Parts: sequence; C-alpha cells; structure tokens
Amino acid sequence: MPTPLLVVGSTVRDFCMLERNFLSHVKLVLLLLLMFASALLGIRLPGPPGSGQSESLGSFSLPIAILQFIAALLTIAAAFWEYHTGLDDLMELRAFFIVNRIHHIIMAAVTFIIVATCIIYVVKSS
Repeated sequence: MPTPLLVVGSTVRDFCMLERNFLSHVKLVLLLLLMFASALLGIRLPGPPGSGQSESLGSFSLPIAILQFIAALLTIAAAFWEYHTGLDDLMELRAFFIVNRIHHIIMAAVTFIIVATCIIYVVKSS
C-alpha cells in the first residue's frame, strides 16, 4: 500500500533525484558486469588490423574478473544504502546534506578497482 506524502517544497524533485541516482548506480553495475564478462571470457574490442591489440589478458583475466564482480556487488550495496537512507530522510523531512560516509567509502573502493583495472589493461597492452 502506498505511503502518503505531502507534496511540500521540493519533495517531488528530491524523490526524482533519489531514483535518478539509483538508476545511475544500476547503469554502473551493468557496465561492471559487462567488464566482468569481458575479462572472464578474454574478449576485448579489436584494435586496428595488424596491430595485435586484441589479445586477451592471459593469467590476469580471472583476478580482474573477480575484482569487477566485487565492484558490481559493492555498487549494488551502495545504491540500496543511498536510496534507503535518502528515502528515510525524505519521509522524515530531514535535509539530504547530512554526510553519509558509508556510501562514499564504498564508491571510493569501486573507483579504486576501476582505476586498477585500467592500469592493468594499459600495462598488459604495452
């Protein structure tokens, strides 16, 4: 059963912001899962003809795939955490500007995994 909420001030805009942030997290999860499948299967986009840049990662593929999967799970956790704490704040009419460090810490870990993956791809291709 829907919970009634008075439309006062910017509650509709705030709720749309929560949904937009959640969907952005979902889009990042889909991208991370695509990178996970790519690393696990050893498939990369082909480079120019004759350049040999489409080779697989070899022994690095399984650890990178595991890191990408962990990053996807962390992003899902961060998305649900941010959505539910924001929704609780919206229902209790509290400000959203309260610093929530858990979401930032989780997303910093995901960013570290993505940067590490990029560095491994650059080192492996050169």
